[in-house]
Amino acid sequence: MKVLNSGKALIVAALAIFSMNFAYAQPANDACSGAIAITCGQTITASNAAATNDAVPACGLSAPRKGVWYTITGTGGLITLSTCSATTNFDTQIAVYTGACGALTCVGSNDNAAGCANFFGRLSTVSFTSTFGTVYRIMVAGKLSASGTFTLAATCAVVAPPNDECANSILVTCGSTTTGSTVGSTADAVGTCNFNSLNTAGGVWYSVVGNGGTVTASLCGSGYDTRIGVFTGSCGALTCVTSNDDFCGLQSQAAFSSTAGTTYYILVTGYSTAVGNFTLNVTCAAPPPPPTGNCDCNNGTPYLTVTAPSTTTPLTISSCTFGGEYNTINGAVSGRTYVVTSSIATDYLTVRQGTPGGAVLACGTTPLTITATANGPIYLHVNTNSTCGTQSECRGTTITCTSCVTTLSTSTDLPETGLDVREVSGSLNVGDIYPNPAQFGQAFMNIATPEEAVASIQLFDQAGRMVRNMETELYSGVNKVELNVNNLAQGTYFAAVRVNNEVFRKKLIVVQP
Repeated sequence: MKVLNSGKALIVAALAIFSMNFAYAQPANDACSGAIAITCGQTITASNAAATNDAVPACGLSAPRKGVWYTITGTGGLITLSTCSATTNFDTQIAVYTGACGALTCVGSNDNAAGCANFFGRLSTVSFTSTFGTVYRIMVAGKLSASGTFTLAATCAVVAPPNDECANSILVTCGSTTTGSTVGSTADAVGTCNFNSLNTAGGVWYSVVGNGGTVTASLCGSGYDTRIGVFTGSCGALTCVTSNDDFCGLQSQAAFSSTAGTTYYILVTGYSTAVGNFTLNVTCAAPPPPPTGNCDCNNGTPYLTVTAPSTTTPLTISSCTFGGEYNTINGAVSGRTYVVTSSIATDYLTVRQGTPGGAVLACGTTPLTITATANGPIYLHVNTNSTCGTQSECRGTTITCTSCVTTLSTSTDLPETGLDVREVSGSLNVGDIYPNPAQFGQAFMNIATPEEAVASIQLFDQAGRMVRNMETELYSGVNKVELNVNNLAQGTYFAAVRVNNEVFRKKLIVVQP
């Protein structure tokens, strides 16, 4: 038998150690920053043989800690992580943390799990109650630099997501990306919404406020066979807007024309009984610009003025409508009297009730006194000849028609703001924004309502982008509402004011002091 001398023996031993160290490549998840994401129910087999020691909070574990890293997202229930397996072949330790890799906070740990007889009882199991959506960082290490092969199993108690019910929907905004899961969610009894059996799988809820443009809710790129539904109304009485099953492969996407200020409920669910992880992207196209044309006002000076015999709550008159060409007194009340005056004395006015072609209430030169015969709109047709007709002429500079919409707080003040409209008794009214132009970050408007209500106010820039979204409670009577225009760039804006499903549009100019 040939025997190596001591020098040769040392060389052989060193080569053996060198070979052992380079038998394994350094794992990609050796550092906390390279942690590999795992999910509930997953089992993974790996090794820490080529891992380095981690200088992290001890979290109850002995050092050195030669570990590799994983992450798992909280379900809101109990999560259990265990290396108790016949394939784990070294003395393990497990620690769980939250926070950034450079500022970890210990959640829990385990060295030797009671009841685990594998590998001489030196394997690990840790359980902790998770917070939904929180990312937990897991270190699997060897005790006293022990290393080898391990099997890590993650099990989670099934817990319903916090937005499992419509009433707990999570608000998302235009341009947002939201990740979530329908695992643990319950089915929703919302009807079929344009495709069969929308509610067979569990689903979760989101909500978005319309901006007046096309809103697209997309689940493309999600991890399972999805379905999506969009609804309006209240959670107890939903109305289907649209839905989709397969748009991009087995994933879904729904687009719909929104009304500014309206809340839309989005149900993320699955085909048949499918559940899983998803990504919800919400995008909103800019709303169409207001109509433009020759309105019945000239550089802000009223062309038509409509008043009532007495000064009470204001009434609104719309800007001119082109094609049929008429002006509209909105919300006229049966039996109430209105006086219409034109700044051009020779104009001949035809007044019709109910529809643009409805019954003629009066015709002639102004001032013209009319009495409404029914509740609803009254239509004003202006003619340049002395006959009763249905066609009107829109006079003045080509400007945005919304600037012609005006409501005043008295029958005599502020004629420069546009059309002065009055009715005899109280009704819903939204006054002009003042001061206008606005500066120093503040502006106001008066809103009169016969009963308590909620006003939703949205400001749009000239490109149609929503720059402010406000909501305020109204009391019965006249309310002075403050508008936050702080930090708005100098320019022209348009306000959409929604009260009790009626929308009033106002123009606002912001100047810098």
